Amino acid sequence: MEQLKTLAKNVTLFKDLSDEELKPFLNIMRRREFLDKQMIFMHDTPITDIYIVASGNVKVFRNDLSGKEQIICVKQLGDLFPNVGFFRKENYPAHSQAMEETVLYAISLREFEEVLLVNPHISIKLFRLLGDLIIDSQQRLEEMALRNTNDRILLLLLRLSESHGTRQPDGWLKLNTKFTNSDLANMIGTTRESVNRMISRLRKEDKVKIVEGDYYIIPDKIQNEIAEA
Repeated sequence: MEQLKTLAKNVTLFKDLSDEELKPFLNIMRRREFLDKQMIFMHDTPITDIYIVASGNVKVFRNDLSGKEQIICVKQLGDLFPNVGFFRKENYPAHSQAMEETVLYAISLREFEEVLLVNPHISIKLFRLLGDLIIDSQQRLEEMALRNTNDRILLLLLRLSESHGTRQPDGWLKLNTKFTNSDLANMIGTTRESVNRMISRLRKEDKVKIVEGDYYIIPDKIQNEIAEA
């Protein structure tokens, strides 16, 4: 239970709760294990649970009209998803799939709502979380509409460095999740070839490096290139 409490304390939704306030939520969390590439839920199926990542990584994605995968986000340790699950008794807004062996804690939406009814102050935190997600979605839409492909790649690298990065002693920042160039392309709606060309140039300019499949970047150099564009 202590390990689960530590995990929950790192979730935005629960981090400001006292141990006593957190306890009823811990009691309804159920551990689930998923294999690499195993589906967690499917787009347009009824929402029954929300999830917290305890280990591994989860890809949330949709397919466009041509069947091409469009990655919405990648969830990692301490992330909760789908965020819309609190407010709509409809269907999951996207697919989700384990990117490696993954452990999640599932929370039944019905049980969550029952706890919320006797802890209404938590609703305020939910609205704050939703507000942050709306701002993030708006920023992504603006990037898609107003930025060229190269700028979108640079902005994506910066965003991933903030959400998935760990600073290294030599000044580089390592992305903790292994992304392929196809993954990056799918996140911003461009082609793998465009990402290949851009990453190749950034590597030559010593702004990005790839070691054993892991991306390393220097955010300041990426930020400077965006500012000069």
